[in-house]
Amino acid sequence: MAEDNLPDDFDVIVLGTGFPESVVAASLSRVGLKVLHLDRNDYYSGQWATFTFDSLLKWIELNQGETHGGASDESGAHNKEPPSLESGTFSVPVPSHSNTVSNIVVRSYFSEKKQEQEFGLSESKEDSTLETAASFSEAWKSVETKEVKPVPSGENDPSKVIAGAEGSGNEAEGFVDRPSDDSHEKLDTSDLNSTSSPTQLEESNETPLSEEKVSDKDFKENHDEELPTVTDSRDGQELSSLSQPRHRSEKKPAICPDMTYDDLKPYWRRFNIDISPKLLFSRGPLVEALISANISHYAEFKTVTRILTYMNGQVEEVPCSRADVFSSNAISVVEKRMLMKFLTFCLDFEQQQEQYEGHENKPYVEFLQSRRLTPNLQHFIIHAIAMVKPETATVIGLKATQSFLQSLGRYGNTPFIWPLYGAGELPQAFCRMCAVFGGLYCLRRSASEITISKENGKCTGVISENQLLKCKWLIMEHSYVPNIYKKECCQFVSRGVFITSSSLKISKEECVSVLSVPPSLEGEEPVRVIQLGSASMASPNGLYVVHLVSKGVTSAKDDLEATANKLFHFPSEAGNLHSDKPTVLWSLYFNQFIPDSSCVVDLPSNVHALSLPGLSLGFGEALQQAKEVFEKICPDEEFLQPVPNPEDIILDDFLQDPNHNTPQTDLANPQNDDIIDGGEGRALHEQAEGGDGGDSQSVEEKNESGTGATSSEPQEHLANE
Repeated sequence: MAEDNLPDDFDVIVLGTGFPESVVAASLSRVGLKVLHLDRNDYYSGQWATFTFDSLLKWIELNQGETHGGASDESGAHNKEPPSLESGTFSVPVPSHSNTVSNIVVRSYFSEKKQEQEFGLSESKEDSTLETAASFSEAWKSVETKEVKPVPSGENDPSKVIAGAEGSGNEAEGFVDRPSDDSHEKLDTSDLNSTSSPTQLEESNETPLSEEKVSDKDFKENHDEELPTVTDSRDGQELSSLSQPRHRSEKKPAICPDMTYDDLKPYWRRFNIDISPKLLFSRGPLVEALISANISHYAEFKTVTRILTYMNGQVEEVPCSRADVFSSNAISVVEKRMLMKFLTFCLDFEQQQEQYEGHENKPYVEFLQSRRLTPNLQHFIIHAIAMVKPETATVIGLKATQSFLQSLGRYGNTPFIWPLYGAGELPQAFCRMCAVFGGLYCLRRSASEITISKENGKCTGVISENQLLKCKWLIMEHSYVPNIYKKECCQFVSRGVFITSSSLKISKEECVSVLSVPPSLEGEEPVRVIQLGSASMASPNGLYVVHLVSKGVTSAKDDLEATANKLFHFPSEAGNLHSDKPTVLWSLYFNQFIPDSSCVVDLPSNVHALSLPGLSLGFGEALQQAKEVFEKICPDEEFLQPVPNPEDIILDDFLQDPNHNTPQTDLANPQNDDIIDGGEGRALHEQAEGGDGGDSQSVEEKNESGTGATSSEPQEHLANE
C-alpha cells in the first residue's frame, strides 16, 4: 500500500503515539480538527508501550543493534519520486529512529543444564535471551507497511488497527492472546462490582479482587493451541468458544524456580511488560479526565492493594488507611496516635500555615523532626507516603503527602490503581477516541523531513514516504525532533525489569504492590519498585514481573544492582542455593533519557515537542503538558470534551435541521420514524460509535481474540447503544 497516498492537507500532524501525543490528538480531533497520527514503529504507545515477552526481545534487539526499524526505507518510499517543495520553503531532516535507550544489559538465570544443551549458553549467560530472538525479528521484518484506517470494518487485519494494536503487546501482527474473565471489570478497578454504567469509574470501598477470582484454568491452558473456556461470573455458566480448538498432546511445562528457558516459551505471550510503568492516583487528573471524557470503557484497572517499604533489612507493609494504622504491628500505640494526627494536619495544611512557618524551604525531614515524630514514622512518611527524598523542601513534601491522602479510599486502601495489561493501554485508549472522531492513523510510517517557510519560520508540513503533507500545526515526540533543534540531554532514568518465581512479601491474596527502597549511602538515589502478578495480567500464574526505577547516576545496572541484591536471590554459577528471597529467572537493565524543555531550542512557533515518560510515578505531568499544547492550538475550546452518547447526537442533528421539513413530518408519522432510525439515524449512531460501527466491532474482536479487557456487561452496554 506504499503507492496509495494519504490526503495531503491536515490541520494537525502528530508524530509518535506516546501518551501525551495521543491525548493531544484525541482532544484536537474531538473539537473537529483534521488529525493525522503517524508512528515509525510497528506498535502503538512508543516509549510508553507494553510488550509481550517475545515482542520485548525484539525491542531489545532493535535498541541494541544498528537496525532501528526506520520508517521510510522499509515502506517502499525509495520507489517514489521525491516531492517538489513549494517556493519559499526549505526542509529539515527528521531522525529515522529513536536513540532514547542505552546501556541495555540482559541476563537469564534459568536452569543451566538444559539451556546449555539447547541454546549453547556462555559461562556468563550474558544477553543469552537475545540469541533466540533472531527468528522473531526476521518474521517482523517481512511485514509490509500498511495504512491504518480510523475504523476497521470487520476484517481482522492486524496492520489496520484502531487506537493501537488491539492488545498491550502492541504488535501490528499477531495479537496478544488474553484470557477472558468476567470477574475483571471493564472500567472500574477490578476489585469493584461490574456495572453497565457509561462512566464506570465510581466510588467504592469494597475489598480488592482476590487471586481466586482470576481463573487458574485460563492461565494453565495453552492459549496458543486452544481457546479457554470462560466462566461467567454472574451466573456461573460456562461459555464455550466459537472457534474450533486445536488439540495438542504435549502439556505446558510447570512453572517453578528450576524451569529452563525453553520451559518459558509457551508462556511468552502471557506477559505484558511495561517499558515505562506508571500508576494512576485514584483522584488524580487522569482518572477524572477518563471519566469526564466518557472514554474510560477503553481500559480497565486493578487497585494497588498494598504499599511496602524496605526498613531494617526487611520488607514491611505501610499502614495507609485508619484501619491499617490501628491494626499495624510495625508501629507502637503512641506512634499510631502521632501518625494519625500528622496525616490529619497534612490534608489541609494550607489552612494551617503557622504549623510549618519558617520550614517552607527547609528539608522535609527537619520539619518532621520538629513535630517530634519517631524515626519509624519519618521513614514511613518520607519514603512510602510522600515518596520524596529527605532533603526535599517541606512545602513539596507536604503537597506530596496530601496528594497521597486525597486519593485514599476511593477504590481501595491505597491511593493507586494500575491499568490491566499495562500502561501501554492508556495511549491506545486516546488513539481510539481520536479515530472515532475522524483521526487517521498509520503505523510504520513517519516523516523524513519537515518543511519550513522562509518568510515566517513556521512549519508548513512534513514529507512522508516522498509525499508532501501540509499542516497548520505539528506535534511530535521528542525523539522526532530534528537534530538542529536539539541540545544534548544529560538526564536519564535507570530501569530494571525482573521475572521472579515468588512475591517480595507473601500474602494470602496476590497483590499489586508498590515498594520504596531508600538509599543506603549518601549520594545514591531512592528506588521505586512495582510488583505485578497474574491478577494484573502482567505474567502467567506463578510468576511475577518486578520493575525497578531510579534516577540515573551511572548505568542502570550500577544504579539498581545493589537494590536488586537486597530484594532478590540470583542463582549463582556454583549452584542454586536456597533463599527466602524471590528467585530471579530473567533480568533486564536499561537507561532511558529524560529530555526537558531546555533540550529543545528555536523550534518553529507552530511545532510542539512533547516529553518522554520520565521519572514521575504517575501520568500527571504528561497530561498537563498535553493540556498546555491543546490550549495553545484551541484556546477557546474545552480540553478533552466528553464523547456524547449516540442518542444525543441523533437528537441534536434532528432538532437542528436547517430546513425543518423532514423532522416535523417524521415526528408526526411514526412509520417514518423507523425510516429515520434505519437510515440517517443509524449512520449518525455508527459515526458516534466509530465511523461505520467498526469501533464497536473492534472492541468485540478485541475480546474474542483474547486481547481485550472488556467484561461482559459493559460489552453488552456498548452493543445496546
